[in-house]
Amino acid sequence: MFATWIASKLKLNQKTDRISNLPQNVTQQILECLPLRDAARMSILSSHWRFEWGSISQLLLDHDLFSSILKGRLDTEDNLLAYTNFVYDILFSHAGPILKFNLYLPYWLPNEYDISQWMQYLSSNGVKEFTLEDSRSPRMNLPTCLFSCESLTHLTLIDCILSPLPATFKGFPCFVSLKLEKLYMSPGNHTVVNLFEILISKCPQLKILNISLAERLYNLTICAPKLQDLFVDYWFGNLSLEGTTNINKLSLDCYSQKYQHSNHMSDFFSNLCNVEKLILGHSFWWGVELYSLRSPTKFPEELERLRTLKIVEISLFCHSSISLVLCLFMSSPHLELLHIEATNCPRYENVHDGPLAQIDGSCFHRPYLKKIQLIGISELINGLLLMKFLLACSPALEEMTVELINFIEEAMQYRRASPIAKINIMPKKETDRSPIKEGGRRGGWCWLLNLSRMHRALCFG
Repeated sequence: MFATWIASKLKLNQKTDRISNLPQNVTQQILECLPLRDAARMSILSSHWRFEWGSISQLLLDHDLFSSILKGRLDTEDNLLAYTNFVYDILFSHAGPILKFNLYLPYWLPNEYDISQWMQYLSSNGVKEFTLEDSRSPRMNLPTCLFSCESLTHLTLIDCILSPLPATFKGFPCFVSLKLEKLYMSPGNHTVVNLFEILISKCPQLKILNISLAERLYNLTICAPKLQDLFVDYWFGNLSLEGTTNINKLSLDCYSQKYQHSNHMSDFFSNLCNVEKLILGHSFWWGVELYSLRSPTKFPEELERLRTLKIVEISLFCHSSISLVLCLFMSSPHLELLHIEATNCPRYENVHDGPLAQIDGSCFHRPYLKKIQLIGISELINGLLLMKFLLACSPALEEMTVELINFIEEAMQYRRASPIAKINIMPKKETDRSPIKEGGRRGGWCWLLNLSRMHRALCFG
């Protein structure tokens, strides 16, 4: 019996362990889910894993990795040399294509030559997703070689300066996503023909656009026929979506001065015929209050496809804001989900805090509205009237969630057009009221030696 047990154990030990026999694609997926430093440390598992990390298609040289590599270093020159060499070694020791690359530039990295070299290398290796976070001081223009990466499909720029496009720029034919966060304009380049407009017009496949500016832009016209998801932050003299009719998700945390005229507001929203989800944030309602906008009772063209309406940081003390909410509500016949987050104090002295007598739910119905969320309406008379109105005009309502402290018994007695409507009372709590905020290979032993050196730097450096 003992000999049989020993023989079975020896036979078992001769088998290859499972973790060393994983398919190549599974190994790559595991490594790509880890930070680069941890992916390098996986090489100690077995000989099968030793060099796998050197061929992963995603290289994330972000702020966290930068901090871990330079931990304990104090001298700026030492930091510059260490970080520059680190990036060079990672890129030139890599085997295979680099499909996704994130690069963080610290404030003391002024060397334009090195950055241009890195970008040219990425361009020649078919990079598709690129994120650049630029913390350099003083701020510097984007390297022009970035615009030669015609294989790009996703581009994210954080804290960058958008400079004039190079004359040789032909566009990004494969672009589907462009995210510009805290973007600055190059001094002296606020031209009539905007840089944004030129860039966007040369991205014929663009579907996702996120624009968050660090300074005011006077006019912005977005013409992207295939655009489906749009987020815009900050203030504009005029925001136009001319020729952009296929948007199905729109988030506006901005305000255009042109909206102070109700006909311009009507024209803007009437063109959103394909929007299914609409989010209006803090800056939008701030502008509505500032200019005391007069809204029509209903837009000339209904928002036929709108299913979700989310309103953030609205003041229910302001008649203009509530009038616009009612206008949107009445112009959205197929609305299914309504979410409203209110602020508990007026932003300006000229707003009114009296109840709105015109709120009456008996005039019309919204037969598709199934779920309502009202946050921050505690102790606001207008908030309670809004709740009463919505209950009275929603015959298909299934659930309403309300944040209340007082008037709970009164609210529970409001007439409900829906026989199955359930009201959930949520106690008031402190919530976040912030605005609406995701290579070539060196051959032979040279490549192996560089890879081994970078592995030691990542694991122990």
